[in-house]
Amino acid sequence: MYALYLNPKIAGMQLRFPIKDIKIQFKGVKKNITHPNHCYPSVCLNQHEFVLDLEGVGCFYACNGNYIELMPYPNVTQNALELYLNGSVYGAVLHQRKNLPLHGSCFSFQGIGVMICGESGVGKSSLTAAFCLEGADFLTDDITPILIKEGKPYIWAISDRIKLWSDSLMQLKQKEEELSRIMPEWGKFYFPMESERGELVVLDHVFILQIHDKPTVEIQEVEGIEKFIALRNEIYRKEFLQGMPESEASYLKKLITISQTVKITKIYRPTGISIEQLRLELEKHILSFLTKPSVVEVVL
Repeated sequence: MYALYLNPKIAGMQLRFPIKDIKIQFKGVKKNITHPNHCYPSVCLNQHEFVLDLEGVGCFYACNGNYIELMPYPNVTQNALELYLNGSVYGAVLHQRKNLPLHGSCFSFQGIGVMICGESGVGKSSLTAAFCLEGADFLTDDITPILIKEGKPYIWAISDRIKLWSDSLMQLKQKEEELSRIMPEWGKFYFPMESERGELVVLDHVFILQIHDKPTVEIQEVEGIEKFIALRNEIYRKEFLQGMPESEASYLKKLITISQTVKITKIYRPTGISIEQLRLELEKHILSFLTKPSVVEVVL
């Protein structure tokens, strides 16, 4: 989905957004929520409406999972707008649609649908990119919508690029010169990825990546109720649910389904391990339970 902004200062700006059936409009005034359920700095929301007002960037309004208004502030860059449009606003839209968003990056390797979860900066995107550069199929980056079909969880693959820091690009032997820098002051870039947009791939295994102070990689299987707790902790922008009770209630059954059908493993990695070393460790583990997911083509 692309939106055209008509202000002469940024005429011709086209904004990328993962979901196709979204109407995006640029406005000259802010949109406010009359009856918010929950507010905190920069954000107000209720079950059907969401506002994100960021100084120096813009004011974003999303409602009903199908409409976005955007009022850019002066001198904002396209990449800055896209960063938040494809981050918090995207997450809010998924919550409005009750499409469970998990904070993870995904790929399909040897027929296994894999999600890498974890806190920001732990290495989700770089590890996903490493697998994809070695032949895995790219599915999502950072935000992963999960759809339940006939009792199975599916990754909704609607991403076509991944965000990587300069040091990750160097380790992956990729040049940053021709890439788009996300923010002028950041050493982080958009890296394009080949993707079958709209595909659904069965989610087979969730890896929760964490950093520890030991010299080796440690692997710990998650079992029982801990699987549900671990998954709930990985909901993207979980704090939004404080103002979205219907979405939170709808996720209960979905999280139970995922915890009953998906293998969940915690991976504790040393701080200094290289991306390639970590990829090889994870590859060995994935190959130990090789199965083939079914793939469904979806037109949206």
